[in-house]
Amino acid sequence: MKVNTYPWWKDTHIKLADDVRTFVDERIGRSEELIWKKKYPLEFLKESGKRGWLGAIIPEEYGGKLSDYGYTGSCIIIEQLSRLGQISMQYIVNMCDARMILKFGSDELKKEFLPKMTSGEYLGSLTVTEPYVGNDAAAMETVGKIEGDEVVVRGKKRYITSLGVSDFYMLLVKTSDDPGLIKRHKHLSMVLIREKTPGFTIERINELIGLDNIYNGHLDLNDVRVPRDQIIGKEGDGWNVLMGMANYERTLASANQLGWMAEALRYAVFHTKRRVQFGAPTIDLPTNQFKLSEIIVRYKASRILTYHAAHLFDLGEDPAFDAAIAKYFSTEEGMKVFLEATQLMGGDGLTKFYPVESYVRNGKITQLAPTTSEIMKVVIYRFGLKALEPLLKAPKRRIDDELGVPLTAGFYEGGESGTGEITENELLDLLARNYRVNPGIFMAIEDMVEESGASVESISKTLEALEDKGLALSYRSRKGDIKLARATFDGLQEIKPIDWYRYIPDWVDEKDLF
Repeated sequence: MKVNTYPWWKDTHIKLADDVRTFVDERIGRSEELIWKKKYPLEFLKESGKRGWLGAIIPEEYGGKLSDYGYTGSCIIIEQLSRLGQISMQYIVNMCDARMILKFGSDELKKEFLPKMTSGEYLGSLTVTEPYVGNDAAAMETVGKIEGDEVVVRGKKRYITSLGVSDFYMLLVKTSDDPGLIKRHKHLSMVLIREKTPGFTIERINELIGLDNIYNGHLDLNDVRVPRDQIIGKEGDGWNVLMGMANYERTLASANQLGWMAEALRYAVFHTKRRVQFGAPTIDLPTNQFKLSEIIVRYKASRILTYHAAHLFDLGEDPAFDAAIAKYFSTEEGMKVFLEATQLMGGDGLTKFYPVESYVRNGKITQLAPTTSEIMKVVIYRFGLKALEPLLKAPKRRIDDELGVPLTAGFYEGGESGTGEITENELLDLLARNYRVNPGIFMAIEDMVEESGASVESISKTLEALEDKGLALSYRSRKGDIKLARATFDGLQEIKPIDWYRYIPDWVDEKDLF
């Protein structure tokens, strides 16, 4: 059975999707057995390595499958592997490590690690979070002191996926206390540490809310000596290395949700078709049909967002905006899917004899890692306003002579600053006209420039004079620059008579006016 595809998928993607689905279908029972026994499902990753799936984004010169699979292929793989318990968590960190080595690693590291990562001989972990540092990665406390040809690492790390199973660990460490470098995020370095390096000790294995048979824990690093040539990129490049991977990590996390969402839908349909209440299957109840409809919408929307972001990677982009949307939407809407599926199954959905309850627990983890939903919203806001800027030009509103109401006359272009001067009366008149069409919001200084042709300097100087007289009020940036302004009540009275501001519709009875 062919899975749902997209027009930009290649034949190799379609075949890959069918192959991985078949692989997973044949191992679902074994996966459930390992979860009950709390045994690490390493065998699935090793088998994936033999099939080349761990090399989806690794070029062929290192034994990978970049030309056939690429970033879209890696999402296809993880969408299905996520159905095998939680092994997809290891897949995510392994692929992210591969991207960091590919983009920033030395030729020597690429030649040693990438072929073995492709085959599954080497598995990696990502080690960023600390006891007192989470999303604020720039505030890292673990120190990497440069001593000759070595980096001496001291500190603690936590919430490390696949701790103890991985063959190497990517560690973000602080290599400088220089305030200037800290300000530019050039005080961090990404270091590759091999397992069982002296001083490299597992401090704790966590008991998490979910991810039942995946190791996750804390590391103690006591004077761990690492060859200096195992710094990924250059000293001080750690922040760029991390950010160069982060958007891919978010896209993979989104793809991971898709497998869980599809399984939640499968079990919800399976159960409601066979659960008879009040003389009919519960799927016949309109309320349950509505719930299933919402699950389908959330799944399909999450999937298109995910594969769109993956396709942008294949086109050579690093889509921060699209990856953030995909990760935020799929994890937030995924949790709604898991809860609704549990609700549809009633009491059975609460038992561990069905997998749906595990998706609820796992889903809470993926709302927090990698990167919280709150951070994703910050990214979406920052990148979104910039990406959508052509759609967000401020409307120029004018009072129509015939109707007496504000109509759109065009859009502000936000061009270069004007060069002319503006008098107090001219500026007050401009603010009054803005009040008439937008009687609740300030006027932006760039709009004043475009309307008047005056320079920012002249407008600012004139506004200060109007403020001194109580005729205008300004909003300033932290630097003290005027950004917005409006006329005060006295200013409006000063420049125009009351009748100029009035608007009374024809249908209002004149006897009711005053």
